[in-house]
Amino acid sequence: MSSNPVPNDATTTPPGWIVPAVQAISALLAIGIVVQAFLGGSGFLQNRPTLVDIHEMVGNVVFLLAVAQLAIAFMGMQKGLVPRGLVIASAIVVVLEIAQLGLCYSGRESLDARVWHLPNGVLLMGACTWAAALAFTSTRKPTT
Repeated sequence: MSSNPVPNDATTTPPGWIVPAVQAISALLAIGIVVQAFLGGSGFLQNRPTLVDIHEMVGNVVFLLAVAQLAIAFMGMQKGLVPRGLVIASAIVVVLEIAQLGLCYSGRESLDARVWHLPNGVLLMGACTWAAALAFTSTRKPTT
């Protein structure tokens, strides 16, 4: 008789929601960036302030999704389901998203901020695509 408790399946099986969640969020981020680019460009170039307002709202949602992706990817890495590269890509997305929000809000007053908002958006799209590629190719499903 052993005095060591035997772990049951509930404590040793990693949560099955981590991989699908990080995959879904990474796809939503990439799609959200494209939608934002369309809304921002259309709103600004066609002088349609409502589209610019929607662009800003989508940007705030994308920021929250980026933070959620980083948190879930970090949990997944600790459980061996997500590679460290996805956590790094997710962290870069969060940093670029913080910069993008800052450029957005300061762009109301500064033309220079508006100018930097565009290339940072391109970087953000690249980082989101990188994260999505890692989420769909490098993750492991938990064993049941």
